[in-house]
Amino acid sequence: MRKYQRLAALCLSAIVLLGFAAPALAQAGEDEIVIVDVDTSRYDEDGQVSMVVEVRNVEGFDPSELVVTEGGSIINDIEVDVDSQTSVEVGIVLAIDISLSMQNGPLEAAKEAAIEFVNSKADLDSIALVTFSSEVAVVVPFTTTARTVTQAIADLSPTGNTSFYDAVVVSADLYDRSELQPHMIVLTDGADDGSTASLEEAIAAAEANEVRVFGIALESDAFQGGPLQDLAVSTNGLYLSTTDTAELSSLYSQIQRELNNKITVRFQASESRATTTDFAISYGSLRDNQQTEVPGFVLPNVSATGNGNASTTAATFAPPQSRLIESTLPVSADTLKIIGVAGVGVAAMLIMFILFGSTGDNGPSEMSRRLAQFERNRPAAEDDSKSIFSRFALLRNLSRTAEEAAEKRGLLNSVNALLEQSNIALKPGEAIASALGLSILIGLIVGALTQSVPFGAVAFVVAVLLAYATVAFVGRREKTRFENQLPDTLTLLATSLRAGYSLLQAVEAVAGEAPQPTAREYARAIAEIRLGRQVVDALRGISERTQSNDFDWVVIAIEIQREVGGNLAEVLNTVAETMLQRNRLRREVKAMTAEGRLSAIILGLMPFGVLLAIQTFNPKYIVPLFEGNGRFILAGGLVSMLIGFYWSFRITDIKL
Repeated sequence: MRKYQRLAALCLSAIVLLGFAAPALAQAGEDEIVIVDVDTSRYDEDGQVSMVVEVRNVEGFDPSELVVTEGGSIINDIEVDVDSQTSVEVGIVLAIDISLSMQNGPLEAAKEAAIEFVNSKADLDSIALVTFSSEVAVVVPFTTTARTVTQAIADLSPTGNTSFYDAVVVSADLYDRSELQPHMIVLTDGADDGSTASLEEAIAAAEANEVRVFGIALESDAFQGGPLQDLAVSTNGLYLSTTDTAELSSLYSQIQRELNNKITVRFQASESRATTTDFAISYGSLRDNQQTEVPGFVLPNVSATGNGNASTTAATFAPPQSRLIESTLPVSADTLKIIGVAGVGVAAMLIMFILFGSTGDNGPSEMSRRLAQFERNRPAAEDDSKSIFSRFALLRNLSRTAEEAAEKRGLLNSVNALLEQSNIALKPGEAIASALGLSILIGLIVGALTQSVPFGAVAFVVAVLLAYATVAFVGRREKTRFENQLPDTLTLLATSLRAGYSLLQAVEAVAGEAPQPTAREYARAIAEIRLGRQVVDALRGISERTQSNDFDWVVIAIEIQREVGGNLAEVLNTVAETMLQRNRLRREVKAMTAEGRLSAIILGLMPFGVLLAIQTFNPKYIVPLFEGNGRFILAGGLVSMLIGFYWSFRITDIKL
């Protein structure tokens, strides 16, 4: 009897000691072994297979007792790697109770433990932060950037009641249409007193998305551990509870070890055909299997000759494997076919109308024939036919409407001057209608592809600005070419005058001998002079079309000479020499400021290049920049960069 009393006392002492040594209570779901992923990317190398397996709630795990089968047949030669980093992307939702019952010490301890957990996560793990009090909020969506989550955790403050069930439903829905392996860690210290959902609905939401729930209970006077425990056990997760806030870090660490409890099993399969194979793994009474499509591999067949000394090898290739590829296009394939056929039809009709449609004109008019004789130097390639805007009534009306709108707003002269400078053979209304039509088309295409009206509107605005920038660039290029040719042009004029030519004959000589665009402009001036315009007025027209300040000086010099007299050839030579020196100085300044302009271009394009590189090699790293406050940071950086880019160019743009 005394012997049994001693034994009972020893058992009671052991229980007491264990109670003091382990303040946290843990209860896990059923033991389970799960195949997370089967990688057959190297299957063509004699059937190499890599299988990622998760071991759940198994104590004293022994990798040597694993058994792998292929179609029911045991594979003897397997390699088990316990410490390898798997390529499986894990998702973890941190659901933290921030109700008033957590204020002061409990919430601060919970924040510290959660931050420590986030900082110790694997690189591929994606973490989302959900808080619940009277309302549930998704503070941070899934991201692989630990700093984003830790900063959000540090900013948490207590408020309201406890909506525990609603938080589970919202957290589980985050895995809808997600390829992440779903996990959820819920920390709470009180009973649910604010949810619209029930416990059954919370469990159903977690099970529907196959979320494994880990519950951390910080026991308090109002705490009810039953619901959180039922949720963890129902989803085959882990339930941990403690009354000491200092134990929270160790509980998170225990969950981290459970999440990292994955092994990689490598083996060589025997199925050489392209087919579906059943791979299974078992550990004692635990078992899981997965149907996997294998691509097959080349199987050598060796046949020996009669004397046994030589052999020939014939390769047997696996039959081709059909794979279903999901389309990522915003519309269906049938819709794309209809759009393509309609586009081809419209394009064919337009080509037919343009090539064979009636122009309403059987030949040049009498007036055109009379004017043509005054244009001896008219370029041979000039087309007398009407433009496409004149061929179709709809386009003609659009052009007329655009021209009237521009005239009402005082933009007609500016557009016309820009087209004249660029030598674009369009009327102002035609150019405006073309730019707007093309920009609307680009906006519709971008909006349809992105399924976003704002993106379509931005594309429309960008297209309009690009159209204007293109025409302005062409105009500046024509002006630069004209001014670079101006010293030689003036020298030719002066030489012609010294040879006894009149000013009109000298201008005709320039129109016939000078390169483009000088020859074109002087030929137009000759045509205007033959129609009755004064020589000085025709030359001033060249200045207005090219918007060249240098040529203004030439016109002023010619006008003064015609009024007061003098040697025009000497004046033109002096002006030519001055412009030659200015052009030489302009080129020297451009050469000296080349480094600054190049630096501005490199510094302006570098952020976009870095952004593209990060987006290519590690897309998830840059996701926080397009979420939440990251958008404001991105917008501010873009504005600052544009200002710096503009300022750098202004510094190097020296006017002479």
